Amino acid sequence: MFQKTRIRLVTLNVIVVFLLLNALGSAVYFTMKYRLYSQVDRELTKVAQRLTIDPLPRLQRINEDLFPYNRTERKKFNEMDRRYALIAWDGVGQVIGTAFGERLEPEDFPKFRHVNKQDGIETMSINGQVYRVQTVTIPKKVFVGDRIQLAMQYQVVYNLAPEQNMLSSLLYVVAIGDAVSIVIAVVAGLFLARRALVPIQVSWEKQQQFIADASHELRTPLSAILVNLERLFRHPDHTIEQESEKIMIGMQEARRLTKLVSDLLTLARSDSNELQIMKQKLRLDELVLKCTQVFTELAIVKEIHLETDIEQPLEIVGDEERLHQLLVILLDNALKYTNQGGKIYVLCKREGQRVTVMVNDTGIGIPKEDIPFLFDRFFRVDKMRSRQTEGTGLGLSIAKWIVDAHHGKIQVSSEEGVGTSFLLTLPLKQ
Repeated sequence: MFQKTRIRLVTLNVIVVFLLLNALGSAVYFTMKYRLYSQVDRELTKVAQRLTIDPLPRLQRINEDLFPYNRTERKKFNEMDRRYALIAWDGVGQVIGTAFGERLEPEDFPKFRHVNKQDGIETMSINGQVYRVQTVTIPKKVFVGDRIQLAMQYQVVYNLAPEQNMLSSLLYVVAIGDAVSIVIAVVAGLFLARRALVPIQVSWEKQQQFIADASHELRTPLSAILVNLERLFRHPDHTIEQESEKIMIGMQEARRLTKLVSDLLTLARSDSNELQIMKQKLRLDELVLKCTQVFTELAIVKEIHLETDIEQPLEIVGDEERLHQLLVILLDNALKYTNQGGKIYVLCKREGQRVTVMVNDTGIGIPKEDIPFLFDRFFRVDKMRSRQTEGTGLGLSIAKWIVDAHHGKIQVSSEEGVGTSFLLTLPLKQ
């Protein structure tokens, strides 16, 4: 699936780059062509205007040299005129003579003009050569050799070979640039697509793992409930008292299933941002004190000493219900994994613009290699021991989400056989 997605992303990237480069190349090419042709048209117009200024233009016979007839005529035209040719036509479509420097073959003259051609500038392609031609109708007498003749129409012809060469070179550069850019786009696209899909692939794998773990965790209590219900049907004449143990096991598994579903729903809503944090001013010291009072009674039953150091008053902005859930998760874990005769220490104090909450225990501890995965969903340090203690492996994941939602930080330090310490830092103001 990810390979196909990567190929689609690269293909889309190449198509976009190809279209952009072609659009840019086309814009440059046609802009350059327009500017070159505009410059030629301006020069053609200037040359045509000289016909109206010169009282008696002098032309060459068709088979003679096409440069100006004498030294006086040469002075009328600059070096640029050598790229132009002037063709004079009579009223019946015959060539009278030519002028300027561009040499044209006599057999090509009929291809330039048709009878009654309209005045204006156009592009003609003759014998593989591209010309820019301006047609001007001005009835005027001209010198042709030693004779004076009446010319009815003139054509100023310019050979576009230099401009065509320049445009061909530009088109070649654009094509080479497109090819190189496409190769670069493919290589860069593969690299970027691979980088871009890494977090998506990780999220997908986590989601698949989450679904597999959730299915496994849900199957265990459901199987236990189903087995105990089936056992009840084996002895339909038994009283509730006689089957109370099976009923109690079914109820325990049902409570465990309810808690698991509740935790899964909390995480699912947090992932989709459907779970809102209701932030308001609250006394964190009172909230910590209330939670520790509840767990003090439970600690006494397990013969565990619970000590607190709570600074008062500590007012912060946060969600009281979620912060209470966070403290319950940490205290519950500390109580679960602290052996008889152990100690739990809870600290709550202000440090600058933040509040520090620490829950420290002298329990069994956590291996160092497992600490980075502690907040992963369904992760348990000791699978066998986790079966003996109630839990779903989602508590610390929910705790991490609550801390992140309050823009805080949570850190863990632990040593096997010595104990574990959870350190929370929460901002006073959100």
